[in-house]
Amino acid sequence: MFPPGDGGEADPVAVYHDAERPAPAGRPWVLVNMVASVDRATAVDGLSGPLGGDADRRLLGVVRGLADVVLVGAGTVRAEGYRPPLTPAAAVGGRRATRGQAVRPRLAVVSGSANLDPSAALFADRDPDDPRPLVYTSTDAVPDRLNGLSGEAEVVVTEGVLDVVEVVADLHDRGVGTVLCEGGPGLVAQLASAGLVDELCLSVSPLLVGGGSGLLSGAPLATPMSLRLAHVLTAEGFLFCRYLAC
Repeated sequence: MFPPGDGGEADPVAVYHDAERPAPAGRPWVLVNMVASVDRATAVDGLSGPLGGDADRRLLGVVRGLADVVLVGAGTVRAEGYRPPLTPAAAVGGRRATRGQAVRPRLAVVSGSANLDPSAALFADRDPDDPRPLVYTSTDAVPDRLNGLSGEAEVVVTEGVLDVVEVVADLHDRGVGTVLCEGGPGLVAQLASAGLVDELCLSVSPLLVGGGSGLLSGAPLATPMSLRLAHVLTAEGFLFCRYLAC
């Protein structure tokens, strides 16, 4: 749809996977992927699922295929019943193999309180060939929670208040080249405030929800973040917008 093509259907795998994502100096490329209604709501009754559709779910698989690590906040994990990333479709998997990436991206959860159920599907359904999920938490977390998670996840504990700058720096030290953040709005706001968002993939759902929610939560950014529209695709009434940080 934009940029204009030859009038034929776009191949979303080529559109997203052919784009260059040069990692900034000293950190990975950080991509945010969110779905929102036309009036910017990111959930219906606390869940993002009702905003989506078949086209949105298909594109999620394409975008997830870009990532070495999928980063998500604990509140979103609990609300959405997160599971480990699935094996991508063959077209995406072939691209990952060519780039030297693992078969599936690794999951990383940000939770200052470590309030996660060690028996949740997020941990229990992991492919035995995959590394354990990463859980970033703080010394302020209850010790029993840390102990309960230690057998199911690789727990990274930081001193005091959990800082997304430290999270991204640790991922860089692990050799991660591309991070995909899937929310929620609080985590996205922290990354944007720290100047750590390089790309925003926004699926605009053809719904009006109301309620005043938005892509970012918390205080306004100190300086509005400038974005450049790289492309727009459309399917089934959705707009799939890809923005790059200026």
